[in-house]
Amino acid sequence: MRTNKRSIFFFMVIVTALWLTACGAGETDSVSEAAPGQPEEGTAGGDPDVFKVGFQKGDNLTILKASGELEKALEPRGIKVEWVEFSVGSPLLEALNVGEIHFGYTGTSPPVFAQSGDGPDVAYVGYAPSSQEGYGIITQHDSPLSSLEELKGKKVAAARGSAGHYFLIKALESVGLTLDDIEATYLAYSEGRTAFERKDIDAWVVPDPRFADAEITIQAKPLATRSDVPAQYNFYLAYRPFANEHSDILRIAIDELAKAEDRAQADLQATAELLFQDTGVAVNIWERSLSRQAWGSAYPLTEEVIQAQQEVADTFYQTGEVPREIDVTEAMINIEE
Repeated sequence: MRTNKRSIFFFMVIVTALWLTACGAGETDSVSEAAPGQPEEGTAGGDPDVFKVGFQKGDNLTILKASGELEKALEPRGIKVEWVEFSVGSPLLEALNVGEIHFGYTGTSPPVFAQSGDGPDVAYVGYAPSSQEGYGIITQHDSPLSSLEELKGKKVAAARGSAGHYFLIKALESVGLTLDDIEATYLAYSEGRTAFERKDIDAWVVPDPRFADAEITIQAKPLATRSDVPAQYNFYLAYRPFANEHSDILRIAIDELAKAEDRAQADLQATAELLFQDTGVAVNIWERSLSRQAWGSAYPLTEEVIQAQQEVADTFYQTGEVPREIDVTEAMINIEE
């Protein structure tokens, strides 16, 4: 029998795994819960009084919040940590851009859209791998479709501007198709599930645990997973003026998160059981999702990560999703320097 301390630890893991519901932040549909106003910056040239961290329920930063380790690391310097919850990635980036928060985490696509529009003070400062096996293009179990090529002329749903949107573009490209060859339908995930079950759409682009849920509960079959296309990454972002003045605080935040993730990978069976208790999603669904979760947080951005994100930006420009060409390195800060 596990001790209460162990149960508490694995409760921390619960909130990390919930990140799988979006496969990258910024892919949900409700409004931000952040309060407006500028953060306290402390005295000029010194530490800030408060380090404001934006998070979404279930994203990678939630495990750090639950652990309390960031507070412990910054307490000797007199810095308080304030956690600001958002329900969607776009307002989180808006808050970063105007300095209402200092630090946050999103999936592949939101920073590209921010940089192409009105987000000059949103800066990449770190990255995390994104699950490749945990994102699928699925169809009904009794569908005659058996390959991506057969999607030509079919109705395919994805969340617009999401990692799945990019995945769909690249998956089609891998078999010589484009978005023009299909009937692309942009739906939020809750709407996508309804449309999929009604067979209003022929295929659906979906991340874990929804992907695993559809596989197990309605025997959906994958036509492709993201392992079939170039790798994508998730990103830690910061308010540019804060990153320029307080890169050491950002390093501490990512370092503490990486340590928390290292601890959280133990005993995924216990994690799945607790996830079931917390969410009502069946243990076997969480077991499948967790078995293909990606772990790890790091900085600075490597050349491989930069090239992958530039490909995302270029692709969205070429397909007309963003209005201008962008150089993603212009929005990146090396916090090791």
